[in-house]
Amino acid sequence: MRLLTVAPRYRRSRVAALLMYGALRWIESRGGRSIVCIGRAEVRDMYVGMGFRSLGRQVQAGRVTYELLAGDIRDGDRFRRVGLELEPHADWTMDGIRYREDEVCYHGGAFFDAIGDDFSTLARKDDVINADVLDAWFHPSPRVVSALGRHLAWALRTSPPTGSEGMRRTIASARGVPEDAVLPGAGSSDLIFLALRHWIRPSSRVLILDPMYGEYAHVLEKVIGCGVERFGLSRAANYAVDAADLAGRMQDGYDWVVLVNPNSPTGQHLSRARLQEILGTAPDRTRVWVDETYVDYVGGGESLERFAAASRRVVVCKSMSKVYALSGVRAAYLCGPPALIRELRAIAPPWAVGLPAQIAACEALRSLPYYRGRWARTRQLRESLRSGLAALGWDVVPGCANFLLCHLPGRHAEAAEVVAACRARNLFIRDVANMGACFDRRTIRIAVKDADTNAAMLRILRDVTGSGVVFAGRSVA
Repeated sequence: MRLLTVAPRYRRSRVAALLMYGALRWIESRGGRSIVCIGRAEVRDMYVGMGFRSLGRQVQAGRVTYELLAGDIRDGDRFRRVGLELEPHADWTMDGIRYREDEVCYHGGAFFDAIGDDFSTLARKDDVINADVLDAWFHPSPRVVSALGRHLAWALRTSPPTGSEGMRRTIASARGVPEDAVLPGAGSSDLIFLALRHWIRPSSRVLILDPMYGEYAHVLEKVIGCGVERFGLSRAANYAVDAADLAGRMQDGYDWVVLVNPNSPTGQHLSRARLQEILGTAPDRTRVWVDETYVDYVGGGESLERFAAASRRVVVCKSMSKVYALSGVRAAYLCGPPALIRELRAIAPPWAVGLPAQIAACEALRSLPYYRGRWARTRQLRESLRSGLAALGWDVVPGCANFLLCHLPGRHAEAAEVVAACRARNLFIRDVANMGACFDRRTIRIAVKDADTNAAMLRILRDVTGSGVVFAGRSVA
């Protein structure tokens, strides 16, 4: 408990808000989440502006009326904005507590806490289930493994082709597009930061889906600082994109529209034919970015790459991490109008893609029959996992990729507590509360794994949510 009071002559200055911000940072630094405060009713608006909500109770003490309010650190965007406004006016000397956290986008990957991110204890990987990221459950194709195995020492010490020229030709041949419509990169994040920061300005207006892969909102709002509007998706519709509504919204004169299709974390997909139809009606001034990281899990012929290459304003971003089992080497590419791709090629750094990644990407694209078999098996494994989760009473959104979005029933703890209890058993799953404003605190995304690992995950989840270990919003020893 802490008492904050401000001398009368300072009460209309920034001091009160700064003290509140300092208290909130202190609480957050110690793992606190919920805050209850008793504030003077005449400054209630200040508390509300910081993100508190009234609990509808007031108490009179002499001539002062106090009101009971509550807040949650996880809903702290407003108090963080207040903190940013106050920062130029503050001399911050709270030991061990930074004024604000670094603005980074959370991507999961907490499983390395159990393995060790200095890689000195890699054997621990066999005891950990990393279902909080969406890495493939299968190995890269035998051609990839063989090529790297035979030439690994050489590939590690040798400089790669400067502009990934052979990788670009191999992609173009495999996808049936011109070479000058392709730009390789060191993973999709590399290309997102390169391209969007080049094409989008702080004055730009951009439409994104909500929910959607969080890196886009981070780059647009936190890094570029442009105007972002959201096309909200509904749980009642399983977060499917209403094509007619999207087509109508795109008429509002945006500079860019950014889509992830299939969408993460929802697993919903808008067909190529329908999306091409929508894009054909967009205003000439509007450019469109389509992230197709998971499209190969849907089935053949669903990519917009050829459409984008022949267009004037559509760019497709293709990660090779998730569908080709190459997350560790970081390989991706953009496919779009040659004129736009040339702009990026002029500012892309040399040797952006390492030699092992270039070799792996080329061999993977020569191994499509192997991968098609793995994608088909993924669909079977996803359905089996969906049935198992539904048997636990979870509301599972039907998806089309290598993951499932799930809503926990009300009798269970919130997602954060379930995630924490699973981590204690070396199962890592993702609380997606920060991936969309539409999500409550009972929403989880879980990656599809092989049959034995899926069964192990279900056993852990049954134990965690059904035995009373985590129940009714609390952990029980």
